[in-house]
Amino acid sequence: MVIKDLSPPRIKIGVSELNAIADRAEGTLAKLRDDLLEPWPRKQAPTVTGARLAKLCKLERAQINYLCTRGHREGLPVGTMKGASRNREFTLAEAQQFVRLAGPYDPRPKGAKGIVISVGNFKGGVGKTTNAVALAQGLTLHGHKVLLIDLDPQASSTTLMGYVPTPEVTEEMTVMPVVYGEHSDLADMAIPSYWDGLDIIPSSSALFGADYYLPNKQASEPDYEFWKVLDSAMDTIRERYDVVVIDTPPTLSYLAIGCFMATDGMVIPLPPETLDYASSTQFFRQFAELFRSLSDGRSVEKNFAFIKVVLSKVKPGVSTTDVVKSWIQQTYAELLARSEVLESDLVKNATAEFKTVYDLSKYDGSTATYNRAIESFDGVIDELEAELQHAWRLQVEAQGSEVADVQQA
Repeated sequence: MVIKDLSPPRIKIGVSELNAIADRAEGTLAKLRDDLLEPWPRKQAPTVTGARLAKLCKLERAQINYLCTRGHREGLPVGTMKGASRNREFTLAEAQQFVRLAGPYDPRPKGAKGIVISVGNFKGGVGKTTNAVALAQGLTLHGHKVLLIDLDPQASSTTLMGYVPTPEVTEEMTVMPVVYGEHSDLADMAIPSYWDGLDIIPSSSALFGADYYLPNKQASEPDYEFWKVLDSAMDTIRERYDVVVIDTPPTLSYLAIGCFMATDGMVIPLPPETLDYASSTQFFRQFAELFRSLSDGRSVEKNFAFIKVVLSKVKPGVSTTDVVKSWIQQTYAELLARSEVLESDLVKNATAEFKTVYDLSKYDGSTATYNRAIESFDGVIDELEAELQHAWRLQVEAQGSEVADVQQA
C-alpha cells in the first residue's frame, strides 16, 4: 500500500513575499472601509434624535420640545422636524451645543487644565480600543472638547475612526516627531475628525520605532528622561482640550511608560472572565513595580487623580460571570466603576462596520437592545464626568492655595 504525501507543498516566504502579503492586506482593508462607509470613504457624524438628546440633558422629551420653541430666544439649536411624526433631529454639533447650554454638566473651570485619561490593559480582547473611542465620543456629548491620541502601534483606534493606518497615516502625523525631538508640542499633530468636538492624533506601525529609539537615547545620554517625552509636550493640548483620551500600547513599553507618566486618570476595561481577572493582577503588579523603580532610581513621583476599573463585555445571567465579578469586587473595591459595559451583538456588529455604539443614529433591531447598549456606555461616561469635575475642583483649589501662599509671603 502506497501512502500519499498529503502535506501542502512548501513555499518559500521571504521579505518580498511578506511585503506582497502586507500590500494585499492593506488594499483589502481600504476597500472594505470604502464599501462599508459609502457613499464616502470617510466616516460621517450621526444625527441625534430629540429623545436621545433628552437623555443626554437629563430632561423629559416634552421639555426639549418646549425649549426648542424658545430656542431662538435662548440661543438653543432647534433641530429639524423629520417625517410624518414631526420628531426633531439634531446634527451632532447642534446636540453638543444644546447640551452645553441646557445640560447638567459644568464646563471646565477657568484656569483648570485639561484632564488626560489613558485607557489601558496589557491583555488583548478586553475592549480597550472600543472603550477608548466610545469614551472620547461620549465625553463630547457632555459638551467637552476632546482629543483622542492613538498610541497603539496596531492603530485600532485610528482604524475605528475611519483611517487605514499605513497608506493614510504617515509617521509625521503620529506622536513620533515628538518622540524624536523634531517637535516639542503634540498639538502640532492633532487633526479634526469626522466627529464634531473630537480631534485625533492617529497611529501607524511607525510607533514601533519608539521602543528602539527611546532606550538607545537613554543609554547614550544618562541625563535624558524618556518618561517625560509625552508629558512635556502636552502643555498646549491641556489648554486647548477639556479631555485627552489615550488608547495605550498593549504592553509596558517605553512609549506606554511615557503615556502613563503624562496621565491624570486611568480607565481599565476588565471582562469578568477568569483569565482576564488573572491578567489584571499582573497588570497592577507591573504597574506598581514600574513606579517603584522610577521612584527609587530617579526620585520620580506619580499620583493619579483617579483609576477606574470598568467591567466590560459583561454577559448578564451567566453564573461564571457572577463568580468572577465577585472576585473583582473584592480585589478592586475602591476602583470599580458602578456602571458596566454589556456584551452585545449590536456593539460587535457596529465595530465590524468601523463604528461604535455612538455612531449609530438609529438601530434596525430591537429598541430595547439599543437602549441597553448605549445606556451602559452612558453610565460609564457619567461616572467619568464626576471624576473630571472633582479633578478640576482640586486644580482650582490648589491654584487658590498657591496664590494665598504668595500673598502671605
